[in-house]
Amino acid sequence: MRRNIPHLDGFIHLNNAAGSLPDRSVYAAMTAHMELEARIGNTEAMQAQAERLEQIYLDLASLTGVCADRLALFGSNTSAWQIPFLALDLKPGDRILVGETEWGGNISAIQHRCALKGSVMDIIPSDQNGAIDTTALSNMLDENVRVVCVTWVPAINGLINPVHAIADQLADHPAWLFVDAAQSFGQVSTDLSNTRFDVTTVSTRKYIRGPRGVGFSVFSQRFLDNVQPSGIDQFSGPFIDGAPQIRPDARKFEYGESSYVVRMGLAEAIKLALKTDWRSVQDNITSLAAHLRVGLKDISGMRVHEVGDAVSGIVTFSHPDLSPTHFRKGLAEQNINSGTPMATYGPLWFDDRPAITRLSPHAFNTQAELDISLEVIETLVAKGA
Repeated sequence: MRRNIPHLDGFIHLNNAAGSLPDRSVYAAMTAHMELEARIGNTEAMQAQAERLEQIYLDLASLTGVCADRLALFGSNTSAWQIPFLALDLKPGDRILVGETEWGGNISAIQHRCALKGSVMDIIPSDQNGAIDTTALSNMLDENVRVVCVTWVPAINGLINPVHAIADQLADHPAWLFVDAAQSFGQVSTDLSNTRFDVTTVSTRKYIRGPRGVGFSVFSQRFLDNVQPSGIDQFSGPFIDGAPQIRPDARKFEYGESSYVVRMGLAEAIKLALKTDWRSVQDNITSLAAHLRVGLKDISGMRVHEVGDAVSGIVTFSHPDLSPTHFRKGLAEQNINSGTPMATYGPLWFDDRPAITRLSPHAFNTQAELDISLEVIETLVAKGA
């Protein structure tokens, strides 16, 4: 019997997956705004919803524990990360330090910028568990280090990088700290109020359960005081008295034009998130992932790649004789969805490490559903290639 186990963005979502997709009220808010645009015009609809759109920043402040003046909305986690990064005035010889698990999109942007500016990207070694080695980082810090980049929870394994320890190491160093929290916010305990985090980015389409097409950044006051955007418009820097007057808050990195349909969906998702018991969500994800790892280790030949205590709900595994494609296809035949992270997701990680399959239970899953997945995987191993 085929099982209805839908999937979203590389995470495993089983029979209760409706809870891991955007809530129906999120879709309803977006549909209502599109209907309003069709009825009165898109500019008029934006003006009619101006108060609700502005409330997003205040609600995000409540959700993150960060002042609204330090929050900015963007079209994705990628733009939330790249727009402030591209605003940095890098010079020849400047060093950018990254971990081996840094998101591939960030690596591409860093390398491209280094080629243009004559800067250098250096890789921070990993510890025995695969997380960023803070001792190695400490030894790499010198006067040429301008930026340290950390992906809090990688897309390529379930480790949690020690971002707060890294922030402490940089307490007396001027380097900017960029934290990519796309995979972590909502899934694990994530405190964004650390003032040493200069730029922290979040994808709202993941655990906040918002629509695709929006993300946000949290900026340190130090960053806002010292870094100006590389591009502005009438919203971020209105032309007044013969010169652009750049905003003093985080929204100086925004442009005036955006998808208000998507933002209305985000507004609803944040409203629901504010009512969520996040500790319960995170505890449930942690428990389910632990159950999945134990079950995978009991399967002959299987290697689970998360070790240590600092692990998230992302579970990755490999088999010496069977490819990730074998597992992905076999699981898909039973309507069980898995991810097979490509080398482009973690170009610094996969050089000498095996290809993996990724399973990521959501808080809406059940242990029984995970047991079904384990049964299918065990059968796939027994069948062989």
